[in-house]
Amino acid sequence: MSKSTENLYSLLKDGVNDNNTRGEANRIISDDLHQLAQKKVLHELDSLYEEYTFASAKDASLTDDLQRRISKNNVTCEHEHTEDSLVYGEIDLQGFCDLLMHHIPHDSDDVFYDLGSGSGRAVFAARFVGDFRECVGIELLSNLHEMARSVRSLYRFQYQHKLIHQNVNFVCSDLLDYDGWWKDGTVVYIPNLLFDNNLKDQIAEKAVRMRTGAFLICLKKFEGAAFNSVFDLVKERPVAMSWGESNTYIYRRQ
Repeated sequence: MSKSTENLYSLLKDGVNDNNTRGEANRIISDDLHQLAQKKVLHELDSLYEEYTFASAKDASLTDDLQRRISKNNVTCEHEHTEDSLVYGEIDLQGFCDLLMHHIPHDSDDVFYDLGSGSGRAVFAARFVGDFRECVGIELLSNLHEMARSVRSLYRFQYQHKLIHQNVNFVCSDLLDYDGWWKDGTVVYIPNLLFDNNLKDQIAEKAVRMRTGAFLICLKKFEGAAFNSVFDLVKERPVAMSWGESNTYIYRRQ
């Protein structure tokens, strides 16, 4: 079980007021509490995103992508990104929660970042299962960023009071321009499966500045010599995505 479980047990405490959760809690032994806590987290996430579906987020990303292509004719962009790099997809929340709970040791001094956070699902998954000081999503596409902010408003109104560690923020920015993730991020998720080689190389150049002991979670290996000279690949495991199964790689900064 993860060392940091204050938010998990806070949710379980809240669940005592729920008849279904209370009934299950009365029938299980302590070794099963983690599984029950994860079930509670997934229930909360499903409720939080009931009106913000994958389909609506996908539509928002397509609209944003079209607007970006039109604007390129009139404005010079500092960073050019391929269309594939902006394709919207989501990680399976059950698998991601399991990964954070069992394979990423952390505490309330740590900061979680999602680079390409979309509608914010992975950010809120990290928030509900983790005791991170802050959970931050960085998203380039403004429509998706605004959707994540809308979800955050709902979270603050209906869900935040259930947690001990509550901070969630979203930033609309190119991940190459926002320096917070490599300066104070200690657990960074990068959904880089379709990122082009140039973007991956630029991310790797900044990632090597992360602090000792920081974790980097990604969907495709980083191959550069400079990156691999300071990061150890500590775990590789499959995880479900919205388009099918993909490998997940966990690196730790030396």
